[in-house]
Amino acid sequence: MKRVQTIFITDLDGTLLGHDDFAFAAIRADILAFLARGIAIIPNSSKTGPEIESFCAELGVTLPFICENGAALVNADLLARGLDPDMPRRVIAGTTVERLMSIWISAVDPALRQSCVFIDAMEEAEQTRILGLSGDALERALARDFSVLFQFNGDEKAFVRMCAQAADAGLAVHRGGRVCCLSGRHDKSTFNKFIRGIFAPEPIAPRVIGFGDSENDVALLCAADVACVVPRPGAPLLTLPDPPDKVIVAPQPAPSGWIIAANAAFAALDSGKES
Repeated sequence: MKRVQTIFITDLDGTLLGHDDFAFAAIRADILAFLARGIAIIPNSSKTGPEIESFCAELGVTLPFICENGAALVNADLLARGLDPDMPRRVIAGTTVERLMSIWISAVDPALRQSCVFIDAMEEAEQTRILGLSGDALERALARDFSVLFQFNGDEKAFVRMCAQAADAGLAVHRGGRVCCLSGRHDKSTFNKFIRGIFAPEPIAPRVIGFGDSENDVALLCAADVACVVPRPGAPLLTLPDPPDKVIVAPQPAPSGWIIAANAAFAALDSGKES
């Protein structure tokens, strides 16, 4: 009997990578072991393509991945190998930066736009101070095709108005710990149905295990068959508004919490029991 395809769709920072140091060396062998078992691992991050490619190079493998909060699925042809010979390398759901900025300028009041300071327009020293990155890592973080980072210097009411005007024009503004991000309307669940559809010719539907640690991962986790929540040091545990039937909470932060949750989720699916 053919084994059903299992797919791990995982956030990186604070989920698979350590929250503060972005380390994963302690679980590298475990990740490679999952790949050797035929499990598809798809990083799904707000990171840029070059940032995720750097992670894959450090891991030592080429993986399909989703970058910039659901803007593009890269190396989709690897995922579809043997199933769809016509699958392109990149499948794009996002809006180009040029188009984003054109819509932004037309849709958002000039007074509100004046409160936005775009990161790519800053001096390198200021970019490093805000993002905590320098050198090649900073260059990779700024190599954005479908999103733009900025700081908002207005008050909360002004921020809400700006977000509403952007939304009315089909854009989205996400506020993170360091900066805000302007993009099209896509999120980390955008490619869920597409990825499942790649395996639709198979006799049994694939099983998707999602991994995340923050609010930005809620859509990813709620679209999975099993949601693995990795705790963040010093932060409340993430709650899901519409969770799948199986939710596993890792007992430790990343990276060790990721592998503990992965093993528990895989065992739960194999046994048909919740963990």
